[in-house]
Amino acid sequence: MCILQYMLEKEPLEAYRKKTLHILEENFAHGMIDVDEYEKRVDIALNTSIEADLVRLTSDLTVIPENSPKQETPGRTAPVQQKQEDTIAGILSSIHRRGEWMPAKKNRILSLLGNVRLDFTKVKLPPGITEIDFFCVMGSLDLVVPEGIKVDISGLPVMGSIDNRIKDPLVPDCPVLKIRGLALMGSVDVKPPRRRRGWSRRFRR
Repeated sequence: MCILQYMLEKEPLEAYRKKTLHILEENFAHGMIDVDEYEKRVDIALNTSIEADLVRLTSDLTVIPENSPKQETPGRTAPVQQKQEDTIAGILSSIHRRGEWMPAKKNRILSLLGNVRLDFTKVKLPPGITEIDFFCVMGSLDLVVPEGIKVDISGLPVMGSIDNRIKDPLVPDCPVLKIRGLALMGSVDVKPPRRRRGWSRRFRR
């Protein structure tokens, strides 16, 4: 089945985008495209606003039927899709992101009389720099960062505070969180995950 015919049905742009990403993932999983080509096309698909671009991304591929056996390649998994930019705003409210999620390459955080909490404990950051630009006005930003991630933080506290409690990892070439911004009567706290106490210690008298 021609992929162009498959996508010519009129749908909203986001529906096209979702379908395109699915087709790319299936073709990658079946060995039709390599990892470099997959990452390049996914990056375009996530950031384009032109419907024709989405059609072209899969014009040379095929629609793979459901339950079709995938190519077995040890250790081969589809790369996590990462957006270029994202904005998170907590205005008179609280926003928490935790579990297995993926931040964008460049993240803008606004905390206005609210709280934003980003937990990176289960996040598999890609190599290189992930940027976080914050603006806290009488609000707070809490970042939970596990071992193995380097924190590069610099900001201006004005009647506020910026606190980093993360030690530099010993592992070379580790992912980097580059954090910049302004805390105006607000607070920014970068801290490690809370360690769970063992049962014996918890009930020790």
